[in-house]
Amino acid sequence: MPRTLALFSLIVCAPLLGAQLSVATPQAPATAPSAAGTLPQDTGKLAAAINGSYYRPDGISAIECDVAVDWAALFSALKQDAPPERLAALKGLKSHVTAARGKTPDFAFDWSSGTLGNKQQMEDGLKQTVSGFYQMYWPMFATPLFDSAESIGRVEAQPDGSAKVSSSGNGEHVVITIDQEARPTHWVLDGIAMKGTIDPHYTASSDPKPGDLNRISSMGVVQNIGTNKMSVELTVDYQPAGGFYIPKTVVFGITGAYAISMEFSGCSVTKAPATN
Repeated sequence: MPRTLALFSLIVCAPLLGAQLSVATPQAPATAPSAAGTLPQDTGKLAAAINGSYYRPDGISAIECDVAVDWAALFSALKQDAPPERLAALKGLKSHVTAARGKTPDFAFDWSSGTLGNKQQMEDGLKQTVSGFYQMYWPMFATPLFDSAESIGRVEAQPDGSAKVSSSGNGEHVVITIDQEARPTHWVLDGIAMKGTIDPHYTASSDPKPGDLNRISSMGVVQNIGTNKMSVELTVDYQPAGGFYIPKTVVFGITGAYAISMEFSGCSVTKAPATN
């Protein structure tokens, strides 16, 4: 399966995991478009331009943070009135998460401020939601979209200066729209078992440079399996840690159901081993 298809499958399936909850390091040299609205014709240069159009902390192998949930806002979104003692126990819950690239995150919970009879259910729900976020974060926010000219697939230039890049394999077809600034702005998957879209949105970096021209600030994901449809909205802002920029506040929402706000603090990062 082409790499873009594998990435799409990881990203578009990740929302299911969360649905059950009742001073940057220099990047590898990258080529930006030669002029505003002009995308390179050479596929190798186009791949480099796309990879260099937005921030990707490729050098991180793991992120370790305390994660706090805005429980009051969540219960309000769910239209539930939480008893004060229940809300107090949840607010006192301390969650520590270690998320390594390509692995299921590890969790440690501290209920020393008060516990709940269904604490296992709450822990499991939080695990699913945070794991779902990282399953989207690593491939979409922190990995190059194209690792070679060969992986770029078919390129179709559009009249407005954008382009559509497509890949196919194993009965699945994905088309990614690349805007005039070389940013991937719209994904469409047409598969036998699943169809879906991804729409990342960007904000400009305060210190633009190749590899950090923009940062993904929000993302919409729509997944269709048969007659079932799920829509997810994700927003992210950033904080510095260990020479990188990593998530600070994440709002993860299932459209029409709930939105959960998570604050990441006390963070540290592990750098990936240098490659020759």
